[in-house]
Amino acid sequence: MPGPLDPIERELAAIQADRESGSAQLAGRALELLGRACGAAGGQSPEALLSGMAALARRIRALRPSMAAPGNWAAAFVLDLRERLASSPPSPREAGRAAAEALLARLRGLPGRLAQAARPILEGRRALLTLSRSSSVEAVLLQAAPADCLLIVAESRPLYEGRTLLRRLMEAGRPVRCITDAQIALAMGEADLLLLGADTVCRDAAAVNKAGSRLAALAARSLGKPCAVLADTFKVSGELSAAGVVLEEGEGREVWAEAPGICRNVYFEPVPADLITFFVTEKGSLSPREVRAEAERWRRLAGEADEIGSL
Repeated sequence: MPGPLDPIERELAAIQADRESGSAQLAGRALELLGRACGAAGGQSPEALLSGMAALARRIRALRPSMAAPGNWAAAFVLDLRERLASSPPSPREAGRAAAEALLARLRGLPGRLAQAARPILEGRRALLTLSRSSSVEAVLLQAAPADCLLIVAESRPLYEGRTLLRRLMEAGRPVRCITDAQIALAMGEADLLLLGADTVCRDAAAVNKAGSRLAALAARSLGKPCAVLADTFKVSGELSAAGVVLEEGEGREVWAEAPGICRNVYFEPVPADLITFFVTEKGSLSPREVRAEAERWRRLAGEADEIGSL
């Protein structure tokens, strides 16, 4: 059994406990962990290495049930590793390292591809509304939003992730406005587009994002404004539905330190597909129907990765 200081176990626990990083950052940590685990595997046979990495990938997928991306990237790693091992690489460990490096490069290139897909959608917009902090949303706002577009960001209690996004936008010289979460519906009247990130897109095309996102989407619909969800297709789950997703909760003291026992602190909530106008992905703008097709693709790929580990 691994000891308490085992580096793999320590990193798994850190990924599970991390409440500040988004799903893309956690996916990167998962890929780095898989690469390091391959490097530490010693002289294992290709079959033993592949089986061990498939088991580790399943553990990664179970760490954060609200986030599809870490598990999807882990499944992609297992399938990539299988192909590399089949092509007679210099060593199984080298194959694992190469698989991790290739997928990390692909992950790091996604923000630019999302920005390219979003640019025609954001062209001519005078004001955008978002909340919390998504690394994908940040990259798109910095790279694709018009320079004179007002970027309205809800501060996103209780951890105020929205303020972090606001600081980054201000450093880039963008016109910004910070609002309290309670002002979202009011601010939606000024904005001409609601832009949400997503930690997971469910198989029924609901988007799981920071609590408050559903209220923002309802406000957008009531005012006849479009709601766009920005998410790469690695965030699409082939398993989860809006009704079945586990919504992570934080401690009550984050809401009210003096009275934590009366507080509930749900971090995420699903935004139903009927409140979403379209999805912006690295593959372009997708409808909810097209997102459901992506979910089926990920269901097949995850099943294929699971079968590898059970051989």
